Amino acid sequence: MTLPLRLTAAITVALLLAPPALAADADALAGASPLTREALARLRADVNAMRDPVIKAATEDALFNPATCVAHRANLGQADKRAIIDRLVAEGLADPGDGLADGLFPALPGEGGPCPHLPQPFAAAPGGNAGSHHSWPGGLPLHEAFNAQSAKDFAAAYRAIDGVGLEGQDDLIAAAPLWHDWAKALLFVWRPDGGLPHEISLGGHGADGDYRTGAHHILGLAEAMARRLPADLVIVQACAHQAPERGKPDRLVHWLRAAAIIARVDPVAAGYLAPSQAGSLTLPGMTEAGAVPRWWSACLIHAQSDHNWVYAEPAVEDADALLRQLAPRFGVDASDPARYTWGYRHAVLSHLGAARVQSLAAQGGLDALAQALTQLRAQGVF
Repeated sequence: MTLPLRLTAAITVALLLAPPALAADADALAGASPLTREALARLRADVNAMRDPVIKAATEDALFNPATCVAHRANLGQADKRAIIDRLVAEGLADPGDGLADGLFPALPGEGGPCPHLPQPFAAAPGGNAGSHHSWPGGLPLHEAFNAQSAKDFAAAYRAIDGVGLEGQDDLIAAAPLWHDWAKALLFVWRPDGGLPHEISLGGHGADGDYRTGAHHILGLAEAMARRLPADLVIVQACAHQAPERGKPDRLVHWLRAAAIIARVDPVAAGYLAPSQAGSLTLPGMTEAGAVPRWWSACLIHAQSDHNWVYAEPAVEDADALLRQLAPRFGVDASDPARYTWGYRHAVLSHLGAARVQSLAAQGGLDALAQALTQLRAQGVF
């Protein structure tokens, strides 16, 4: 029996006004995303190709074990947290403030025990915070897969064109991009309205310079330290946000010091830092003039490969503006943040990605993008 037109319209409106997906459904959105599935397959292949058994086992556990333990938070009580905060502030590696404790120690399942867990699956996490690159469910695997591919491509080019010898560094080049952003699954936890929490900065600043960077970078280093990953990998991982300049390792030194305090390890004894001739700390292998550290090439490659955001940040800005402009065509109410974000924005971006949305509009205008959205609508994506 054919439904009357008014009843059909009423059902359509009711579906559009149905309660939005809960934050827990980020896993379902990511699981239904062909982009995320392909990215996870790429990451799995990268891990399978690693030769160092320690690096391989730890990376596989961190990315693909849903019950993985957050090592730097194991058996961490309130007194331990307070001691870490006090030391970071005292050593000028963090700014005191009301948000510092929450930014350092987001709530975790199993809090205070031997095996606290991530608050969300790695596969469902965003690649950036609110309004930033890959800020949709499943964006983190996509971002990591892109940076990992960039690292391999840079390494291949340096080998083929410049004749650079990278023997023994393939695992460092492959693993560093995966560990660098891993802590985003720890920090960027979906809110019911589809938004994300603020990210604090760590690293310190003062008269000697500004070394602040996103907490995900420092906490990722702390996790690698707590898992006792090789010192060379930890140092290469630290190169993500900026490679050290010759004779100016201060930025990385600050980051590694902060991470070591959080991981409760001695950075010198573990081989992440070394005493300099001036009596301060520096990076291993840079203690003598003219010395080239064994990890140097992998460090520079990692610093270059961590630049997917240069393209992806404006892509998200454009995609958000375009999707909002087209929302009325599909009966989507942008005035309801939760319904708009979970039922439309996240659903679309998890399937197309911001860069694809941007390129569709660049090549064919709004009509081309609207056609792609119509296809997604027909498939029940939103």
